[in-house]
Amino acid sequence: MKHLLYLKELNQSTISKLLAKAETFLSTNNFPPQEDKNLQGTTLANLFLEPSTRTRSSFQIAAKRLGADVLNIDDQHSSRVKGESIIDTIRTLEAMGVNYFVVRHKERGILSKIVASLDGGSHLINGGESAESHPTQGLLDLLTIKKHKKSFDQIKVAIVGDIKHSRVARSLAEGLRIMAGKKLALIAPEEFKPNMEFYPKAEHYKNLDQGLVNADVVVALRVQKERIESLTKTMSPDDYFEKYGLTKKRLQPCNEDVIVMHPGPVNRGVEISDEVADGTNSVIREQVTNGIAIRMALLSMMQAEVMK
Repeated sequence: MKHLLYLKELNQSTISKLLAKAETFLSTNNFPPQEDKNLQGTTLANLFLEPSTRTRSSFQIAAKRLGADVLNIDDQHSSRVKGESIIDTIRTLEAMGVNYFVVRHKERGILSKIVASLDGGSHLINGGESAESHPTQGLLDLLTIKKHKKSFDQIKVAIVGDIKHSRVARSLAEGLRIMAGKKLALIAPEEFKPNMEFYPKAEHYKNLDQGLVNADVVVALRVQKERIESLTKTMSPDDYFEKYGLTKKRLQPCNEDVIVMHPGPVNRGVEISDEVADGTNSVIREQVTNGIAIRMALLSMMQAEVMK
């Protein structure tokens, strides 16, 4: 695996290996023994042209724990403010010997252009591209589900919220498809309904209660408050919470051992109540821990191929 641009590029065997490797890191609390620190002598650069706390920080932690040096490139203080393109910035850093690039960008298709511009010795990882893809978020979500449900083909996953604009939803759906997941419910008002060609086997529900029936996993998506008001016209954030917010009562149609996930940042009182976000069914904080493990697994496996 030279680069990771989209989850759909991976097969079931590769994803299974990544999940297994991540579980070995989790068994050591994400502090690997010295012999597993195979990124020593390498450098990773984070280039996030959109805001990020979890993804950027977890890549930094993951790379450092594997022995790499890390550069966090602040877009506002880089040569990009002078007009330099992202491709020229990366080629400059590549000439300095940077081995791994993690890039977040709002432009669809930009990562493929970056790969085409590289000299061949470095690796590119998608840290979130437009509304298209967020592969490591998809992987950490699969890891979280696997830890609690063991089998992907026997469960129902329900995704709630602004699915139309969500790279998180699309990547998770891609991952579930690869891992033979069979039941996916997409719950959203008509304005947030996605292009269903990206979710060929999913069912769309406008009604939250109907969509949550017998759900084993519920994923609440962040909804921008301004997007609610601009797209739905008549729906305020309070109205959205009334119809689509996850509360203890609204989870009653789910299976008793349902787990509740959220990619963050969480808008409490819009997508989810305090009692659910902090409750016994919530695995939201666990997702953050799993994010470090899966990114360590990805970097470690990429470097292992280099060292063959």
